[in-house]
Amino acid sequence: MIALRLRQLREEKGVNQVDVAQHLNISRVTYSQYETGKRQMNYETLDMMAGYYCASVDYLLGRKDERGALRPGEAVLLGNYALLDDRGRMSVNALLEHELSLVQPQENKREAM
Repeated sequence: MIALRLRQLREEKGVNQVDVAQHLNISRVTYSQYETGKRQMNYETLDMMAGYYCASVDYLLGRKDERGALRPGEAVLLGNYALLDDRGRMSVNALLEHELSLVQPQENKREAM
């Protein structure tokens, strides 16, 4: 099931195997083997694939028919976040916390009105 879904998702995204492999930092041959079912991926790679394709791991594995409830823009952000190392995630988290601190006081003022 996973091989079929990987191919479908890649084609829907309009990218080739080289594009996906480069984005995930794996070889094209390795990606091709995932897509043909000749090779199984570890959890980390499965998680990166799910993020890249904006789909849940359960969807990739065939456990669910729904890809997920995220909007396309959110899914892309999550996919990119999944590709970051620990330092990158810490940087993104810090920036997000800062931006939320700027927005939340304004929302609290609106609620009080």
